[in-house]
Amino acid sequence: MYIDNTPLLPKLLPDSDVTLISAGGEGSGEFTPDWARSLVMLEVHLQTATPGGTLASGVRVLGHCAEMGVNCVWLTPVYEGGNGYGNNGPHTVEPGLTGSAGYKEGWQAVKRWVDEAHKRNIRVLLDIITWGAVTSGALVREHPEWFAGKAWNNEAFDWGNEGFREWYISRAVENIIVTGADGFRVDCEPHYAGYDVFAEIRRRLLRLGRKVLIMSEDGSRHGPAFDIEQDGVLDYNGWDRGAQYADPRKFYLDHLNIVDSVRSGTGIGCPEYQSAGRPGRQRLYTFCVSNHDHRFSAVNSNRLALGYQAILAPFIPLWYLGEEFNLRCDDRVFYTVPVDWSLLEENRAFFEDIKKYVKIRRTYPEIFEYAPEDHRDANICKVGAEGQPLQAYARYAGNRGIIVIGNNAPGGRESFEVTVPFGGMGLDGYGKYALTDLMSGVRVAAGTRADVERFAATVKYQHIGVYLAEGT
Repeated sequence: MYIDNTPLLPKLLPDSDVTLISAGGEGSGEFTPDWARSLVMLEVHLQTATPGGTLASGVRVLGHCAEMGVNCVWLTPVYEGGNGYGNNGPHTVEPGLTGSAGYKEGWQAVKRWVDEAHKRNIRVLLDIITWGAVTSGALVREHPEWFAGKAWNNEAFDWGNEGFREWYISRAVENIIVTGADGFRVDCEPHYAGYDVFAEIRRRLLRLGRKVLIMSEDGSRHGPAFDIEQDGVLDYNGWDRGAQYADPRKFYLDHLNIVDSVRSGTGIGCPEYQSAGRPGRQRLYTFCVSNHDHRFSAVNSNRLALGYQAILAPFIPLWYLGEEFNLRCDDRVFYTVPVDWSLLEENRAFFEDIKKYVKIRRTYPEIFEYAPEDHRDANICKVGAEGQPLQAYARYAGNRGIIVIGNNAPGGRESFEVTVPFGGMGLDGYGKYALTDLMSGVRVAAGTRADVERFAATVKYQHIGVYLAEGT
């Protein structure tokens, strides 16, 4: 059955009506926009997203996002030079994307794309570069005093130069004001500009009435600079981001118990906090299934990789465009791989299931958008599924709980006896209960607690069973 999640996307509010909340952790003030709790994020590299490779041709991607229920696009760099990461500075914009050689006209083209996203209730994070600029660019020739040393085989910005620092902060603020974008994904941070620069960018934007989200690439302490990081879940005990990109590990399928991880914080947050024994204590974390730096697909037709770990779990789901219909690459970074849209129809059943998981997330925001200040207090508990090695879990709020059963059992087993955790979900004490299979819409059981508390779930290998338990 075809699913269109467009009507379920949360309506965009003007910044004046947006509430700021604490990002959690030590010394956090209230600077994170509360709409962050509703995010389902997709990374898009427009140069390879469509055959045209332009902002204009990339408008079709926004319709695809809305259909899925994705309400935030991380747009890879729009700057002039190379693939955007090798850039000529944050004031520039790539003519090949915009169709205009002038920067002023180019930024207006970016604004039009952001406007198209906003019409569809989709927010946009611009990617911004802090390590430096390409050696051959005009910025290096015109302002050699703004550079010191090398970075990524090009010229590194000198963040100790006050004139440069002020210029960069002003350009970053201007990019948001001109385009209307909703924040930044910040490449390589917090290792180049550091925390103070982006805390100042946020302060200036707040004074101008803009309430933005800022996502660092590397794990960060959050604070006033960053709300989240790109890889919110990554167990740095013997693993790192480079290893993850070369050989994507499905952390909650083959390495960590998802409930134990959330409850203890294990494998969540920046390496600094993980090594200090203080992991997972902030409010919001992404689960980045894949991004442009991945050299191999992290999904490969496995519904668990997207649904179990990210979409239905207590994280902000984030993945690279095409993984939802099995875009493949073989030892090539994703952003060099053209998106093959023919795979969408070829893998239609897979795509519709991904949309169904997002639909469930969107239908029960009181459950899936619950985000306590300390992530370890997230609404997740264990569910017993006899014979299933992968930890089944439940998310819950009020008189409802949603049970998630991912089948990772070897040998082709597809039937499991499930015990409903009424106490863990806070559903003790109701007179009547009902249990519904949300993937099929079929009522599984109804009656007293004894009638409902154990049931047989049939789930195909690498598929997910999702059940709604309600007390009345």
